[in-house]
Amino acid sequence: MNNFAYQLKINLKRFLLRNPFFFIFTISLPAIFYLIYTKVAITDAPAGWNKRFLVSMIVYGILINSLSTLSRILSSDDKKGFKLFVKLSPTSLSSYYANIFLIFEFMNLIAVSAVALVGVFINKVNLTFENWLILLVAVPILCLPFALIGVLISFVGDENAVGALANLLMFTIAILSGLWWPLNMMPDYLQKIGKIMPGYPASQLSLDLLLKQNMSGNQLQTLFIWLIVLILILGLVVKNKGRKA
Repeated sequence: MNNFAYQLKINLKRFLLRNPFFFIFTISLPAIFYLIYTKVAITDAPAGWNKRFLVSMIVYGILINSLSTLSRILSSDDKKGFKLFVKLSPTSLSSYYANIFLIFEFMNLIAVSAVALVGVFINKVNLTFENWLILLVAVPILCLPFALIGVLISFVGDENAVGALANLLMFTIAILSGLWWPLNMMPDYLQKIGKIMPGYPASQLSLDLLLKQNMSGNQLQTLFIWLIVLILILGLVVKNKGRKA
């Protein structure tokens, strides 16, 4: 347990305190977009818009953290031999991954809190204690497919390729899933594509929970399919990499 706590302390410094990317993009970008879309770009917004878009930007923040930050961390550790160092140390590789998962979720909590606090203090969004629990616990769980995509991206190759693919998928998912603007503003064919992207059910189900509405069975099914497919793909990738090693 002492080894695990020590590793957690080291990784917190590596991934959080010494990682300007996290503060600039994962925290600042969704908060800035939220302010632009609620204070500048859209006037006479319908009732509840500030809360609805708050959820979209929170999901977007988790998307950035999953695809960009997580993939870079895993890829960098692999290329720099940090995983090999862990294997040769008293700390097990499973402990390393548990460590990464805890820090990743902690970073998600920071990203969620940052956007939510902007909504509360600047846009006067009313969030109850139950709302905060939903945002901090339920939303990251609904966004688990993002984390699996981030892990898959880390296997691509060098860090430049990982970064390029992460950015490409991140913006594609964000745009087509309706995180930047409502899906009904897009052409019909893009709406059909957007509804099967992982970001759409994640944001809509999160909003359903926040507004105490019945969760859509179709969206739960879509999210579950993404989760299963990504787990299967990840299993095949890890198995194939193990054979090559």
